[in-house]
Parts: sequence; C-alpha cells; structure tokens
Amino acid sequence: MAKNNNITVSVILFSVIFFALSGCSTSHFGRLESDKEVKRSFESYQILPNHKYYYWGESSTPRAIVGIEETYELNLTMYPQIDTESGDYRRLIDIVSLQGAGNAFEPWGFRILDKTGNYVGVWYSAARPSSVDINENRQIVRFGPSIVVRGVDHR
Repeated sequence: MAKNNNITVSVILFSVIFFALSGCSTSHFGRLESDKEVKRSFESYQILPNHKYYYWGESSTPRAIVGIEETYELNLTMYPQIDTESGDYRRLIDIVSLQGAGNAFEPWGFRILDKTGNYVGVWYSAARPSSVDINENRQIVRFGPSIVVRGVDHR
C-alpha cells in the first residue's frame, strides 16, 4: 500500500511542477527599459504620434503618465485617458515632474516592451514600473509601479 501512495504522490508532484513550468513559458509579461530620451520627450511636452495618453493616480496628484501605441489597448480603470489637446497634458506632466523635488527618486522615462521586445509605449514617473502583462489580444491587463513615492505606497 505504501508503494501505491509513493507513486500517487510522485504523479501529483510531477503534475504540479509540469503545470507550473508550462505556465511560465506562456507568460505574457513584458518589460520596461529605462530611456533618457523618453524622459526628455515628456519634459518637453512631446506628444508621440499614434499614441494614447493616460495618467495613474488622482487628476490633482498624478503619479505617472503613460503613452500607449494605438495598436495596443490600456483598458484599466486606474488609468484615465488624457485629452492631449487640452491643457491637462502639460499640467499633469508638470505635477509628475515635481514628484522628485528633494527626493532621491526623480521622475524618469521608460520604454514599455512586450514579451518579445516589441515597442508598446512609454512611462514617465518617479515611481518605477514593475511589470506589464499583455494578453494575446494586445490588451494590457496588468500594469503598475513597484516602489514608494514620497512615503506613499502606490501599488
């Protein structure tokens, strides 16, 4: 009887490990790469062609500005879209630009890439982005920062 239990436990353990590893190989996680040109483009209020812009946080205190290439979709309620034709775009960037004043973490720019390294968009914030999860329909389904900005955890 003990031999049958050992075989059963071995099969279950193998199955768990197999499914866990197969899930890793089908991951949709992209990455973010630091880019000083992205920082400069935001700080000069440049609007990239074929991009939609969003902010993260309250409109009075945004924590990040994100530009997503139009072939991708950012449909997360925590990222309201910005009307780049209004004065809001410049105002929101100005607020984000002040985040790092007197702080060790100044706002910085990042390129957002999908799991194969294709360009998805840009991120500007003193909060460092942690990960981006993009599904097979080119929809960003998870996206968020990883560190504390001015003593407030914004995860």
